[in-house]
Order: sequence, then structure tokens, then C-alpha cells
Amino acid sequence: MIRLLPLITLALFLFPSCKVNFVALQKEENIHNLTTEENLLDSMYVSKIESFYSQGKEGYFIGQANLKIYYKTFIQEKQNSPAILISAGRTEAAIKYKELIYDLYQIGYSIYIHDHRGQGQSGRMTDDHDMGYIDTFQFYIDDMRYFYEQELMRNSHSKKYLLAHSMGGAIGMTYLEQYPNDFDAAAFSSPMLGLRPGTCSATKLLVNETPKYAAGQSEYQDDKLNFKHNKLTGSEIRYKRMNEAFAAVPQAKLGGASYQWIDRSCDQFEYLFENISEIQTPFILFSAKDEKIVYPKAHQHFIEKAQELNKTCEAFTIKNAKHELLVEKDEQRIEIMNHILEFYGRY
Repeated sequence: MIRLLPLITLALFLFPSCKVNFVALQKEENIHNLTTEENLLDSMYVSKIESFYSQGKEGYFIGQANLKIYYKTFIQEKQNSPAILISAGRTEAAIKYKELIYDLYQIGYSIYIHDHRGQGQSGRMTDDHDMGYIDTFQFYIDDMRYFYEQELMRNSHSKKYLLAHSMGGAIGMTYLEQYPNDFDAAAFSSPMLGLRPGTCSATKLLVNETPKYAAGQSEYQDDKLNFKHNKLTGSEIRYKRMNEAFAAVPQAKLGGASYQWIDRSCDQFEYLFENISEIQTPFILFSAKDEKIVYPKAHQHFIEKAQELNKTCEAFTIKNAKHELLVEKDEQRIEIMNHILEFYGRY
């Protein structure tokens, strides 16, 4: 997730995908027996998820600039299982994705996830633990590449897929541009491919060498977690579980973004658009109709350029959905997961 609300606009336009017009998904059956909101109200079922998550292998590796990066893996006992690497959004951590990891593992995937530098249980780069900061955006990609080589490549997998959300989408799309042969297919949930017009130019005037919270940003604030006013998901139970996960692991919490983080991200958007031609991996992209976090028109521009370059991709809009598509209400989450898994299955 990305907490940049004072700096980001909301708007969503229907736009062409790489093959067909931008399509609105319809209600679908739960063909993969995914966890439901009703399941999450059952304490015994929730205990199964928590127990499963606790059994995953966890550890640290040393990323760029000698920073400790936390990771967790869930490897199928069966040899040659397909694998998914999850690239999470800003402020997020592996603990947020317990339900998703549980579901994907039950379906038969091995799962790899790491907390991006500066958030979750990974190391920080400023004295302020809560400040969202990055010195060099490329380090995100370098960390992921190291994780891919040292963990995912150590095991035998029939296929390798990427699943990226929000800021993790900017990281993941850059990864596809730099390492076009690592994944068989990729899926992007509300990817951060741009910010509201004017944000980047204004930030250039305000950023300096001293880390500082951007306007409207601050340290982590528990009193701003009211479901009624949240702009992330329409699922109250999943919103509650997400906040409880961070309350149980307070060192994983992260607050607002710094001017440096915004500035480095803005530079990365330029890189992303300039290097679309390098993408060889088929990808699918989902935008939330009620998006209020990232700038959805950037999805339009990205897909249009990918279409011009004959890239293999699809794009969908999700009605009655907010930014957190992977932790949305059952109807929307099932639609998305069905399409992601069907897309993976083709490659």
C-alpha cells in the first residue's frame, strides 16, 4: 500500500489493453476454494492460516549498501512445483499477506516474499524508523534479483511467476525490463506507475539531502486506522486482520513517505516508460475503479505504449474496489485471483 493521499489524485478511465479494450471483470465462482470473509470470521480457520504462516522458512540476506533484508519462503514438498515471488507495496510486509500466501500454497504454488528495504522487518536507512525513505530506487530491484538467485533458483520449479502490488509493481515492472527471462508471467495489482501531475515537479523543488517527511506525511499513526474512512479496501474483516498483523509485529510498521522517496520514485517512472521495449514477460494488470492511492491514468499510458510495442499483456478494471485488490471483498478478490491463476496457467 502507499500512504500518499494528499499527493495522489483519484481518477480512472477506461483504456485499451494490449489485446482488447480495457475490460470490467464480472462476478465469478470461487473455483479455487479461496479463503472467504466468512472463513475469516471462524477462529479455527484463522488458526490454520496463522499456524501455516508460522511454519514458513524465514531469514535475512544482506542487500545493497549492507542492509539486512527480511524474507520468508513456503516451499511445496512436491518437486518442480510452480513458484510465485510476491513484490509488496510501500509500507507493507510479508505478515500482511498471510491469507494470500495460504491460498496460493493450497492451490499448489511455492511462495517467496521479502520485505523491501526500509520497511517491514527489513533494515531502515534513516534514524527515523517510521519514515518511508529510499536512497537509490535501483536497490529495490537489486535486492529482488539477489533474493531470486539465492532462494528461488536454489529449488527446482516448473514455472516462475511474479505477483506485484502498488510500489511493488514499479519494482516488479523494472525487474521485467532488466531481467526479461526470469519469470514466465507476471501479474500487477494497482501498480504504482506514476503520481498525480505536478507531484514530481513540486517535489524536485522541495527535496534536499536531509531526509524529511513530505507534506501531509508523518510517522505511523494508529489513530488513523478507522475502517469507515479507509481508502484501501471495502473488506472490513481483511482491513482488521491487516492492522492486527502489524500491531502484533510493531517493528514492521512504517509511516509516511519522505521527499526523497517520492523523488526517487518519480525518476523511476521515467525509466519504466523509457524501457517498456525490453519487457518480454507476458503480464496482466488490474486497476481498481475506486482507486484513491496511485494514479490510474499512468496505467492507461503504460498499457498504450506496451500495445504499440506489441507486448503480450492484458488489462482489467475492478468495479466496486479500492486500492488493495488482493485484500478486497470476496467478489472482487475472487475475480482477480481467478484471472491471475488462469493467466499464469497459459504460460
